Amino acid sequence: MSDALRVLQGAAPVMAVANFSSMGHAQACAELFAEAKIPAIQITLSDRQAWQMVKLCKDMMPFAKVGVGSVLSRRQMLRVADEADFAVSPGFSQELSILARKTLTPYIPGVATASEIMAAMNEEHRVLSCFPAANVGGASLLESLSAAFPDVTFYPAGGISATDYLDYLVLEKVACVGGSWMVPSEQAITSNRDDILAMLRQIYG
Repeated sequence: MSDALRVLQGAAPVMAVANFSSMGHAQACAELFAEAKIPAIQITLSDRQAWQMVKLCKDMMPFAKVGVGSVLSRRQMLRVADEADFAVSPGFSQELSILARKTLTPYIPGVATASEIMAAMNEEHRVLSCFPAANVGGASLLESLSAAFPDVTFYPAGGISATDYLDYLVLEKVACVGGSWMVPSEQAITSNRDDILAMLRQIYG
């Protein structure tokens, strides 16, 4: 079993995909996720303090895998190798694939087409993120791609919500889905923390 597949199976059924708005937001969510025992989180690099947020979550959620999303460059991949547990990209890059292999970093590249899947498979990837899943065909596309590529395990992310994530999880070749809806706003945590905590505990059993 690959390290990338272990990450997804450990995160299942839903990987919390976080685009935190501030350090305060990151801390509030990390406290909530630690209490709910969420097994993994993917933090996007859209905020200038994203790497500090990665460290905060690593410190506050020591039992969880903390990964980085939207990894686009060599510099970012090298930093993931030093500071996080796994990397996810929105697309496929041969350079990043080679670098991840050299640094022993679990890496999940993104794909949206059959041609991209074939390119990733040529670099020995069998665990791929379908992104942006909801916009490129959703669960029906993944069902078709799974038939064409039976050796690939998918991690769909992008546009998936609480109302349709189960449509993806019923597919045999989907190990886990990515969901930003799993990350409540700081205001929601303040006003509705108990209900959010109950929802998270129900998802993760």
